[in-house]
Amino acid sequence: MLMGARPQPFNLFFEMLFLERYSELGLKEKKGIDRAVQLLSENPRHPSLQVHKAKNVKGKYPVGGAGVFIAYATTDLRITFEYGPDPGTIALRNCGFHDVCEAKI
Repeated sequence: MLMGARPQPFNLFFEMLFLERYSELGLKEKKGIDRAVQLLSENPRHPSLQVHKAKNVKGKYPVGGAGVFIAYATTDLRITFEYGPDPGTIALRNCGFHDVCEAKI
């Protein structure tokens, strides 16, 4: 990669649960999730996402070490994701308010 060149964004794979939960959100919440998904695609280590590994949860895809991660979309909204199913892809598992989203990672 050339000095100063931007890395390629991750491809996104939307799990059915993510899509179902997203459809239940209001417009304001969807905007927060949309912004976070864009950041996640461009840079999963962006400081505002506060990404951390979920405890005691195994991912479906071995690509990213079978870990599941939690990202902050806002102070109240979360996104759960893992790396896979293919290299260079992020699978979005769930989204929504903190307690609901993290209860079903």
